[in-house]
Amino acid sequence: MAEYIQVGVTAMRDRGTGEFLPAVPLFVRAEDLDEGAEERLIESFSKLLALRYRDYVEGCRSAGLQGA
Repeated sequence: MAEYIQVGVTAMRDRGTGEFLPAVPLFVRAEDLDEGAEERLIESFSKLLALRYRDYVEGCRSAGLQGA
């Protein structure tokens, strides 16, 4: 059975109220931690955040909100 290590937590926001939804832990498999694993994790997570932010900005533009 694989061993997992918690590397952080994340929480989405409710689109209607803006309040945080329940936090969800982030895990990696212990066997995946090798040389360069941290850099790959950061790059992958950064891409995910960039995609989420793009969705947010596009949503603001489509709602007619400027400067968001």
